[in-house]
Amino acid sequence: MQSLNQIGKTIVTQKMIADAVNVHLSTVSLALRNDPRLPEKTRRKIHTAARKLGYTPNPLVSLLLSRVRRRNAGFRGTLGYIHTVPESTPLLAGRVYRNYVEGARRRASELGYNLDEFFLEPGLSPRRLLEMLHARNIMGIVVEHAPSTSCPNRVLPIDITPFAAASVGVPLSRPQIHYVANDQYMRAIIAAREVLALGYRRLGLVVGEHFDSAMAHRCSAGFWAVQEYTRGLAKLPICRYQRDDPGKLARWLKRHRPDVVFGTDQVIHSLLQLHERSGSPSVGWVHLDWVPEHKNTSGVYGNSDHIGSAAVDLVVSQLHRGESGPPVRAMNYFVSGTWKQGKTVRRIGPSLDLDAAFFSDLLRISS
Repeated sequence: MQSLNQIGKTIVTQKMIADAVNVHLSTVSLALRNDPRLPEKTRRKIHTAARKLGYTPNPLVSLLLSRVRRRNAGFRGTLGYIHTVPESTPLLAGRVYRNYVEGARRRASELGYNLDEFFLEPGLSPRRLLEMLHARNIMGIVVEHAPSTSCPNRVLPIDITPFAAASVGVPLSRPQIHYVANDQYMRAIIAAREVLALGYRRLGLVVGEHFDSAMAHRCSAGFWAVQEYTRGLAKLPICRYQRDDPGKLARWLKRHRPDVVFGTDQVIHSLLQLHERSGSPSVGWVHLDWVPEHKNTSGVYGNSDHIGSAAVDLVVSQLHRGESGPPVRAMNYFVSGTWKQGKTVRRIGPSLDLDAAFFSDLLRISS
């Protein structure tokens, strides 16, 4: 057996690490991938030896192995998809949440994995859920968080230390893990680009009770930036719609007279139509959380299936690097929305180029 000092400056292999600490080669491979099936003491010992020997993994070998595994029809690892609400929660039947799961399942299959769903039911303890994950040899999880009593203060009640993990939905406050979402900030900017080109100038935003706050107010921040930095626009205050006070929207419409409204709830569109039938001027409508069921409505589609897919990519990439648990620096990844032209906006005046107005300072610097 070679000692650590005998290795010198030769290219260090996993076999050399195994010889140095007197373990099997497969044990070294598992330890360097932080496989939770090994005792933590064994993993620490092997990592310490690897550092002393100067071992560095070859990324090309890791890539080759991942491609071989993907082409091997016999390989089928399993990822976990954890909903932080009970299975009976009506929210899960909505298009966005269905797309999360469908996108995640499709991408998992492409990468050679099954995807098993789990729900934080009232009778399921965090300990029991961990036992289920370990029993199925699941080492990577996607956490889909929605507001619920299962995660008070947005804190996930299970220990994710043994898992490669990423989250979608409402961001968790703890643990801080990699997160994928639609780019809420850009939704209002994407919509503004389109309606300004159609001649609209009095842009209004109506946000639902929870939609904006759940996304750290990114949607209203994007809308505010459009109004603040685009010359020639009326600066209308944001209307915070409450279902128990529908008259609030009518009062806001009468006072501020928007020519187009951006909203996050189809109910708002219905109230706009009632407003028009009462003899008030016609108002354009843009749904900032558009889904195909809205058909002829104009809006911004969040591409939620790509969000689930990207979350799986994050989890699998961590598995390939042997990473698990909360990262040192959690990263946020945002999927771009897509404009969907419908019949609820039309040309009403001369076009305004949002990009030329919004990025005017930058354009002067680069010219």
